[in-house]
Amino acid sequence: MDPTSRWLAIAQGLLLQPTAACKEECPAAFVRHFAEERSALAFSADPSGNLLVKYGGSHGQSAAQKDARQPARATPLVFVAHMDHPGFWIEKATGRGGAGVPAGHVELTFKGWVGKGHTHRGEWVEFFAPGKPCAVGAGELVSIREEKGRLVGARAKIKSGVAPEGGFAMWAFPAFSIEKCNGGAGLRAGKIVARGCDDQLGCATMLCLLDELARRKPKGVQVWALFTRAEEVGFFGTLEAIRHKVLPKNALVISIETSKAGPIAAQGDGVVVRVGDKASIFDPGLTAALCQAAASAAKKIPGFKFQRKLMDGGTCEATAYCSFGWRASGLAMPLGNYHNQAEANGKLSIGPENIAVDDFRSTVQLLVELALHPEMLKPGQSQLPAWMKERGKAAREALTGSGEVRRPKREI
Repeated sequence: MDPTSRWLAIAQGLLLQPTAACKEECPAAFVRHFAEERSALAFSADPSGNLLVKYGGSHGQSAAQKDARQPARATPLVFVAHMDHPGFWIEKATGRGGAGVPAGHVELTFKGWVGKGHTHRGEWVEFFAPGKPCAVGAGELVSIREEKGRLVGARAKIKSGVAPEGGFAMWAFPAFSIEKCNGGAGLRAGKIVARGCDDQLGCATMLCLLDELARRKPKGVQVWALFTRAEEVGFFGTLEAIRHKVLPKNALVISIETSKAGPIAAQGDGVVVRVGDKASIFDPGLTAALCQAAASAAKKIPGFKFQRKLMDGGTCEATAYCSFGWRASGLAMPLGNYHNQAEANGKLSIGPENIAVDDFRSTVQLLVELALHPEMLKPGQSQLPAWMKERGKAAREALTGSGEVRRPKREI
């Protein structure tokens, strides 16, 4: 049975949780509940609020750091994604809106990246109180503040409910929907459309993987999922997880992201094995192993597709882990309307983000393949591809044998 519907239901549950940088209470509660419902999983949190969910290994640890202080018996495969999305902090509110009540106003500070010119007066936002999944108010932007080419804040008129100080605001789009594309039929022909896919869908793929492991209960597998905070303001959560020694240094770290789609990495062409980001190139050996695992999955799974690309639209958590000495690489799903930045007929605007269902599906499939076959990523394992072996044989024959140069089948 195709598990796509089950995976999409998990994604929907997470995407319904509102979030912003440092305001991740709702997705964090969802992840905690998800883990506690499955006896095969172990849940912990570090002092900065990052969440770690483990399958395999010792489940008797009282804190994530305890594992890092003890010699690891196996190399954990760790997937990392962040729970926040670009959004507004509610700084100061006066009055409230609603029928018969004079409209109040609220000052908003934007946390994350949205380029200059995308945000306009008249855009609607919804207001949230920390830890509350339903909006407590709504407002309309009446002025925009932009500096150094980016959105930094706004002022909104409260049109209904309240704007609680200390809360946050998200663009007023539906939290989750599936839209059909190009007249196709069935779930796989559509797109996931949401107020924030980045990086809630990355987190959702990890939950789907954990669900599959909890169902199948494979032996000899040690897979962890790290859900981090405040990535959109400089991967603060990951830096804190590194400071708290949440992961042992022998861990293999794979960042799961939604990264800007474009001609280089098109939607519908499958999960992206990410060579690097805007700031760095990832661990070459681990990236090569990911490509080999993806090629293996393509032979076994009907319709599975993947692409190998440099996604340099932003900087992701793999760069932080590489910088601190871990072997780290990344996977990504091509994202439409990156950071809610839309454009139509040359006009910049704000819109919901979107991910092709097939790209989401292929990402989960690859995570499952990696988790069930950890030997594919074993440190020190030769990742010499077949074409390189062929080229080596041709070199030996040409330079130490008869002297006859025979051109290998594959050209570089």
